[in-house]
Amino acid sequence: MSHYLDILSPLFSSPFIRSKSKIQSRNSSVVKNLQVLFDEQLSLPLVKRSSHPDLKRISSKTLASLLDKQTNNILIIDARYPFEYSGGHIISAINIYTENDLRLLFTKLISSSCYPSIIIFHCEFSSERGPRLSRLFRSLDRQYNISNYPHLSFPSIYLLDGGYADFYKHSFCKQYCEPKSYISMYEQQYTQELKIYRHAKKIANGRIITKKLIEQQHQGPIQFCLS
Repeated sequence: MSHYLDILSPLFSSPFIRSKSKIQSRNSSVVKNLQVLFDEQLSLPLVKRSSHPDLKRISSKTLASLLDKQTNNILIIDARYPFEYSGGHIISAINIYTENDLRLLFTKLISSSCYPSIIIFHCEFSSERGPRLSRLFRSLDRQYNISNYPHLSFPSIYLLDGGYADFYKHSFCKQYCEPKSYISMYEQQYTQELKIYRHAKKIANGRIITKKLIEQQHQGPIQFCLS
């Protein structure tokens, strides 16, 4: 995990750095209008799907276009398991597949002097792991800025439609993959690795649920932040 965090610094040269001190009023209509304007300036062409309608999706073509422009303020988070990532991933993508590592990443980003202006999540098909971590990241952002609602430190979060599976199948996208290959989560030779990672995930989730239940007993109802 530390290796991935160490290589993040070149990504944070975004011209869209926002200061928390600029937002003073929680319910100010001016603040809300500025938030909408900022989001529109950074918006990308979206793909509409019935699944996960709360998440903004972009196509493989849109991501390839961003990579082609060598935009240096994009952070791509690959939520697949390490054996999938090692078998082929999008250039510059970092491999974050656990909630704990995502929390550590958020802490690292929020303490940085510059933020990436665009964050893109994906997994193999962007159907489960990518959406889950994307929502967690947004929830962490909401919690961090709870006194400055609706301000977000990272307003432009996207999900790669179709995930790496779709990205890799396009010839114009393969040039942005390293190595230029694709290993499925259910690849026969990695059956044992899949069992290990899934087992570790269940244990980690059990600890998180236990921790939340303990906090609920001592602090009252658990509050979840939504987009």
